[in-house]
Amino acid sequence: MPLVGAQGPLAAITQTLSHPNLHGALVVGEFGTGKSAIARQLVTMGDPQQTRFFLVRATENLAEVPYGALGPYLSHATPQTLDSSLSALRALVAYFRAASEGRSAVVVVDDAQYLDDDSSHILTQLVISRIIKVVLFSDGLPPRTGDLFSLYTDGFISRVDLSGLEDEDAVALCEAIQGGRLSRGAGHYLARQSAGNPLMLRALLDHAAATGELVEQDGVWCLSGRFHPPAPPLMDLAKTVLRELTEQERTAYEVVALSGGISQTQLAAIEEDVVAQQLVRRGLLRPRDSSSTDLRVAHPMMTRVLRALVPAGRSADLRRRLFDDAVVPPAVDDGMIDYLDWALDCGMAVPPDILLTAARTAAHVSSTESALRFARAARAAGEESAGGVEEARVRVGLGEYAVAVELLDQVLADPGRPVVAADAAALKALACVQRGDDPRGIHAIADACAERLVAVFGDEDAESVEQADQRERAGQGLRLLHLFGWILEGEFDTALAEADAFDAVLAPPNAESESSLPVLLLLFRGEIDAALGQCDTALAGIRAAVDAVDRSHGNLEYLRPRLVARYVSALIHAGEITAAQGVLEEYRQRPVVSVEYIAGPLAALEAVLEARRGKFRTALTLLEPALACLRRVDSEMLLPYALGVAAWAAHSLGDHGAVAVFEKEFAGVASIGSRPLLLLGQAFLAAAGTGGTDAPADVGGLEALADAAREASFRSCEKDMLELLAVLGDTARTWRLAELADQFEGAEAQVLSRFAHAQADRDANALLAVADRAEEIQKIPLAAEASARAMRLFEEEGDGRARRMALRAVRHRQSLLEGVVAHEEGDTRGSHDLTTREREIARLAANGASNRAIAETLVLSTRTVEGHLYRIYGKLGITTREELEGEMKAYDDEH
Repeated sequence: MPLVGAQGPLAAITQTLSHPNLHGALVVGEFGTGKSAIARQLVTMGDPQQTRFFLVRATENLAEVPYGALGPYLSHATPQTLDSSLSALRALVAYFRAASEGRSAVVVVDDAQYLDDDSSHILTQLVISRIIKVVLFSDGLPPRTGDLFSLYTDGFISRVDLSGLEDEDAVALCEAIQGGRLSRGAGHYLARQSAGNPLMLRALLDHAAATGELVEQDGVWCLSGRFHPPAPPLMDLAKTVLRELTEQERTAYEVVALSGGISQTQLAAIEEDVVAQQLVRRGLLRPRDSSSTDLRVAHPMMTRVLRALVPAGRSADLRRRLFDDAVVPPAVDDGMIDYLDWALDCGMAVPPDILLTAARTAAHVSSTESALRFARAARAAGEESAGGVEEARVRVGLGEYAVAVELLDQVLADPGRPVVAADAAALKALACVQRGDDPRGIHAIADACAERLVAVFGDEDAESVEQADQRERAGQGLRLLHLFGWILEGEFDTALAEADAFDAVLAPPNAESESSLPVLLLLFRGEIDAALGQCDTALAGIRAAVDAVDRSHGNLEYLRPRLVARYVSALIHAGEITAAQGVLEEYRQRPVVSVEYIAGPLAALEAVLEARRGKFRTALTLLEPALACLRRVDSEMLLPYALGVAAWAAHSLGDHGAVAVFEKEFAGVASIGSRPLLLLGQAFLAAAGTGGTDAPADVGGLEALADAAREASFRSCEKDMLELLAVLGDTARTWRLAELADQFEGAEAQVLSRFAHAQADRDANALLAVADRAEEIQKIPLAAEASARAMRLFEEEGDGRARRMALRAVRHRQSLLEGVVAHEEGDTRGSHDLTTREREIARLAANGASNRAIAETLVLSTRTVEGHLYRIYGKLGITTREELEGEMKAYDDEH
């Protein structure tokens, strides 16, 4: 494998070897962290004229052989020499001095924990005598002898700890092996499941590629969403790990892995606490977090492998010893899915309501096989309809829409309970619109379900209290379904009225309730507010929905991926770029996530964020793998919008061939999802155009789309289009941008309002102030355009000095862009740059030279120097020599 992520440890070792008061390093890392590879790399490094490395490979087989590991360097020693440690020491001293030829001798010992007593003792003497320096690679196990390792405790050598690869390094390693890019979700899955352990990472990668868990899509390696039992190579790896453990350690490790994580108190009931601490020190177990006593396996992939490896009888016995016959699942973050998988493995009777909740959660946190298992177990336990809905939910998550709709139609044809029927109708509507059906069909699905419930359940007067509650909750669910349809259609006024009416009768979310309805209402209300420009209100509503999920003890965890996606989208369109980045990173660091969302919707939104910052190359780099994932499954129906943004980014980078490809694909998916978002995707395509490098953007087409957005009352969509027109240099719609932005909330709206008013008033100074504020909130394209417009206004006014100041701002902001939003009015080049001769004269004058001195230095006449200075003052917008020094410093900085 390529040696990735070893630069830091190698640098630390090299620095230690060059330290005058240290004599080497102890390098400690768990099994599989690449100690041997780093040791081999180390001996090839350094200046061969200054240092000679000697590699010693200790092994368990040679651990009982005196001087076994040092045999290659004692090959000429006689048996009599090896009878005495002193004579053996002298032999090694002679060898190392001769072989190093006056250079520093460094002995690198791989697997130093296996060194025999004699080798350890003699190497210790060589280090203390300053004959050699030593680098010991060890896995942290207690060494057979303490002599050599005491060099660290006595301060002779330093310690370097090897940890798992960082996520970026893990992804780089996988991409080097696969020969192609990984999606964000695939990279996250492989890095987290292996905890960055290179050996486990490679084994998991090989397994994923061989079984189809990892598939190539448009040149990008993506997760298929289907996971398979561990194959023999993974099983062999686990056996290698287990072989190093004592019986007590193995028992503790298996229990923690199979259970998904338990407290040290629970583990102490079957094993001594010291055993768990040994496993923590060896890097096989870890606390859940810094303040917790709960333990988990350090490499989550080992849970799946051990479930297949531990015999069924032993597994059942371990579970019985730990939990008796109780089934009390922990929260999802604490290992709920693994806990329930183990319970089913052991033949435990899990209540169907627990299975249904777990199935819904597992489907949304990328545990599809467990979700299907829980749903089928619930069906077998009597929850045929509800289990069918949860199985269909998994199918929707896999993009198997036809299978999902067929399952849901079976439930809707013979509904067992009203609430289950309403869930089935909502899921069917989602499957239909995700595959490209018209969102108006959502209302027909909701109405058909309502009619079917009336036909099946009959007279309301004869209902029990439970039946009435079921019917009421089903009715509320169908109302929310209608609300979802209106949002997708862009009927925001209708949706707002319904949300207001619904809000008046629906109780707010609380920690005790498991109902998703209040949380979804908060989400939908936030989307409506965002579309109508009430950004602050929208963000507060969606944030309240996220908080409700946090308080639900995991019962509503399945809603989190969707909430995060909508929250990030709202933050981006409110101009809260930094906050959006923070929410994305916070979600990626959670212990349980949806890798499908990380790979597709969230990666696409991060790319949109970068494009709005003017980082077009970064945006396109993120979008390419995100688009590959969205083509497989598009849970948030972002593909058309993402294609439009990709076309705009490619245009800004001058890649018009890519623009044409994205435009062609857009035409094939332009029926999917939200009508306002589709229109906005078209706007980005219109801005990108389809011409060559010098072709202007299709401003006329973009203006027509802005008119269409205004006519349809897609206010947020229209605002984004008008901003795009402004960035492209179009001034005809400035009045409308001012009118619209004045009605919006949020930092972005404030900047757009100030920009539009300053442009309408032709106020150059106000435009510069707006540009400063736009840069603060990372809207760099708008900042660059505002600066350019201010520069042109100063030029029209004949204010050369102010123009020069604006020019600096333009160049600074254009330097922050990746790619160029090219249009003629934004061109900052021209006759105002100084010629080579003018720069020479200006620099001498700025340094205090008189006109005569300048003339003598450059062999010119004094009158020629005066003429040059006159033109220089005009170009720089100054009138006196005193101003020249500062202007020339600024000029040199710009160039």
